[in-house]
Amino acid sequence: MQQRVISFIVSNQPGVLSRISGLISRRGFNIESLTVGVTSNPELSRITIVMFADDAVAEQVIKQFDKLLDVKAIKEIPADNGICREIALVKISTAGVDKKKMMADIESRAGIVLDIAERCVTLQISGTITFINESVEMFKERYDVLEIARTGMVALEMGDTQLYNSRAAAMQKM
Repeated sequence: MQQRVISFIVSNQPGVLSRISGLISRRGFNIESLTVGVTSNPELSRITIVMFADDAVAEQVIKQFDKLLDVKAIKEIPADNGICREIALVKISTAGVDKKKMMADIESRAGIVLDIAERCVTLQISGTITFINESVEMFKERYDVLEIARTGMVALEMGDTQLYNSRAAAMQKM
């Protein structure tokens, strides 16, 4: 089994995510990450699912989602041809900590300090899931991590390829 990133464009309407999550649960697919966001066209949303699956399961997921009326386009983003990123917000206690060392550690992970409070620091790190996991583990080993919030992965295929060109689709309807 390998990590699979499946991205699809859907109608931005109430109930679409519910139908998709129902399909996921009925089929027993295990999802590592699920993100949804509006696209440049406010009538469409992009959903990105990350799961660990073999070829047959990934193919089945794509076929099942492609049958849904609200799905406009769907594609697996290949690991070697995709730009995949996640954001994590991490709140770390500053009690008894060498703040210069902490700032150096944050900088070493390309972190951005978002808030400095009396007893903690909140930072943002972004990158691949592996990079986020490694960064969080490093912070846990060295500091008292109080809270973590992660966005889940977003992904686009590299190059000129577009999953769905809403302008071209609108022109075809004319």
